[in-house]
Amino acid sequence: MPTQRRINWDVLRIAAVLCVLLQHATHAGPSAHSELGSAAFVFSLEFGASTLVVISAFFACASLAKGEPARFLRNRLARLVPAYVVAATFTYTFLRYAAPEGWSPMGPRDLLFNVLMLQNWFPDVHVVDFSYWTLPVQVTGFVAGALLASRLRGRALKVGLWALVVVPVALRDAAADPGVLQTLFNGLGMHRAQLFAIGVGIWLWSRGRLGDRHLFALLTAALMAQSGHTGDFESTVGLGVALIGVCAAAGGRDWDIAPVRALTRPIKWLAGISYGVYLVHQQIGYVVMLRVAALGPWAQLAAFTGAAVVLGWLLTKYVERPAHRVLTTSRRPALVGLLLTARLHSAQSHLGSVGAVPFSRAPLWRPVTHASTSAAAPLTTGDAPLSAVSAQLR
Repeated sequence: MPTQRRINWDVLRIAAVLCVLLQHATHAGPSAHSELGSAAFVFSLEFGASTLVVISAFFACASLAKGEPARFLRNRLARLVPAYVVAATFTYTFLRYAAPEGWSPMGPRDLLFNVLMLQNWFPDVHVVDFSYWTLPVQVTGFVAGALLASRLRGRALKVGLWALVVVPVALRDAAADPGVLQTLFNGLGMHRAQLFAIGVGIWLWSRGRLGDRHLFALLTAALMAQSGHTGDFESTVGLGVALIGVCAAAGGRDWDIAPVRALTRPIKWLAGISYGVYLVHQQIGYVVMLRVAALGPWAQLAAFTGAAVVLGWLLTKYVERPAHRVLTTSRRPALVGLLLTARLHSAQSHLGSVGAVPFSRAPLWRPVTHASTSAAAPLTTGDAPLSAVSAQLR
């Protein structure tokens, strides 16, 4: 029997996306482009993106628990890829023709590698939008989750969670030198693996499969790894505070209280377009801010946010949702079905074998359109290639 949709997750997503927008508009943008002038205030903490990745991993587990990893992967890619390709192409074209000279050194090769989600593998490739670092990382995580869901169980699953935290830390120094290891480390986004461990760990805890002490130890270790990878202790503390909210949403009651209830419709609407907002907000937003710079910093912030919401809504309404509907309702076999083995199609995820637990704190599955991939890294240089800024991405 279906249960009522819980508003707490939408509140968390909107809060996290708002943190991403504020950090880019008030800190990353002015730092990268002095032409934008000083912001009305500075919000420099970089934990909104990481929070969204954690939420994404949490709901990936909820989807894989249904025991259909091939369907899960098809649905996720159908949400992610078409909107991303359109957004990347539009952003590239917009920057080529609307941005000031010197803001966009990209060429067709850069666009091609970005569209193919290979920008993290080639240091000389300019990224179309620095927010896009999360897309190849998320796709890697989803593919790995679909392939491993039926293989990791019991103690092996818990060992795997700790490996996601410990192994990248152990390899970090060795991966600092150019070579194959560095390429794999950056290409696979291993310095983000602890965020997936957090999301999976909280989901297991919400299902009664991970104890309170074990979760606390895992989150503590993961936050220490996050601080080590990013070198940003203050933002890591911010992430820790955000995780309290994630745990409250996963293990507690819905936040259906009077103030939230009164804003239910706009909250759900904003959460529904948040992936589109994420895809179009940063680089395009900087150009918009420059055009209204004469009106002052508050007008710049309003224009940045307004442009992101309008373009995000258009992308969601006319690209993301129609493409997902077509790709998931077609009678022809989905591409992902051809790529996965028959074993993957028939395997029953161990994550779903929790029938003995009479009470579940996990909410219903949410589609990826609900900000599950809205994660954007800060931009501290306007036109440097990925190799020059990868150490600064949080």
